[in-house]
Amino acid sequence: MKKSIFDQLFFNEYRESKKKGLDRKLKTLTKISQIKIRYNNKVLLNFSSNDYLGLSENRYLKNQTIKMIKQYGIGSGSSRLVSGNYDLHEETESILAKKKNSEDSLIFSTGYLVNYSVLSSIFNSDIFKKSPIVFSDKLNHQCIYEACKSKKIHFFRFQHNNLNHLEDLLKQNKNKSNPKFILSESIFSMEGDIADIEGLILLKKKYNTFLFLDEAHATGVCGKNGFGLSVKFSKDIDCVTGTFSKAFGSFGAYVACSKKFKIFLINNCPSFIYSTALPFSLLGSILSAIKIVSKLEKQRQNLRKNSLFFRRSLKHIGFNIGNSQTHIVPIIIGEPNKTILISNKLENKGLYLAPIRPPSVPPKSSRLRISLSSLHKLNHLNKLIKELKNLSHEIS
Repeated sequence: MKKSIFDQLFFNEYRESKKKGLDRKLKTLTKISQIKIRYNNKVLLNFSSNDYLGLSENRYLKNQTIKMIKQYGIGSGSSRLVSGNYDLHEETESILAKKKNSEDSLIFSTGYLVNYSVLSSIFNSDIFKKSPIVFSDKLNHQCIYEACKSKKIHFFRFQHNNLNHLEDLLKQNKNKSNPKFILSESIFSMEGDIADIEGLILLKKKYNTFLFLDEAHATGVCGKNGFGLSVKFSKDIDCVTGTFSKAFGSFGAYVACSKKFKIFLINNCPSFIYSTALPFSLLGSILSAIKIVSKLEKQRQNLRKNSLFFRRSLKHIGFNIGNSQTHIVPIIIGEPNKTILISNKLENKGLYLAPIRPPSVPPKSSRLRISLSSLHKLNHLNKLIKELKNLSHEIS
């Protein structure tokens, strides 16, 4: 079979990435537990999972998932606007909205799709008769950035968590009648620091903007009953998104919003309109997680305890962990190949920490991103700290 010229061009692009230490390969892992995996015939402690509360193996969630499959089957069979909108979807959305202190909510397939599709739908010049002006935190997730790139907007990226810079940009555009949007995460996925939500709300009100907040890494672990940092401010935030694939231990995503905005999304959001509805098995685990997550305060306390101990230990050794305040703790190394080397050395010691490199993070900020779990024990953390300390001369 004749090789395609396109295949060669694409492969050449990959080789260029490889030269820079930015190539990626899928690793075949075997799951042993929420915090242990097998790779290359070795059992490794996993410090790269987003299963923050260990719910992916929760017995109640698994039993409810099995129950749903037995009762309703596997697939939903259609998009929700055709014949796939079942009572379970609406029940889940209704309960979630109450937990999020929101008028309503809408379920989506993935966290990437919910952000990309919602933002690309609302950045619509035809609605406003003018191009939107968008202010996005410089370290927002790539899906937010890609949504902004996909539309004809006036796009400004403010310095990370710097509300003074954001206000300077807002002032420069104050007299323009174009609609204005502020975009931020609540807990930043690669930094582990927290947005000043109250400050964002003050600027939203002062400059009459739409405020969008991504709660992917806060849902389940922060805020009232674990339903995110946005809950106490929900009346002042126009759109909140989050996922069920991290602390909830399942799969899928959501928008928490007003009833009118939900109607708009149902009619205008491509990834909702044209995607098959989430299957019953996932609805079973999602609905179960929503019902029990408020009861998991002990697990959240343990996660906070683990996080505080671990951050303090790394700072004491002298590692650069940025401004992490949460269960996401980066060790910023800088150079991609060096980061891979450190990751491999830790793997040889029974520790799995995936190396994170551009474009997932900015250039010269490659890192080990540690995702802590409430199930990590003190001896697990001490083992990682010990091995990191032994490598400190190579990391610094």
